[in-house]
Amino acid sequence: MAANNPRVLGEFTTRKTGNSLSLTVPVGSGISEGQRYLLMMEEDGTLIYKVQDDNPWLNGDYSDIDFRAEMDDVGNYGVERPVGKERQD
Repeated sequence: MAANNPRVLGEFTTRKTGNSLSLTVPVGSGISEGQRYLLMMEEDGTLIYKVQDDNPWLNGDYSDIDFRAEMDDVGNYGVERPVGKERQD
């Protein structure tokens, strides 16, 4: 079994943002803007953030893809006229 060796990203201080407290995340951490997390607190006060809804359409994984250019290159599948038994009138 592999040991859990978390990567230390730095030391951060909470700051007030409206009616909430914020903890910053360094850009170099590899986390995408808009990524959702579930926050849990253990009995000793340790905060644990777990990734939620790891959807590439929402988490920024596809933000650098030009889908219009891809459709122009390969076509827009699913909008063709049916030609066989799949046609239903």
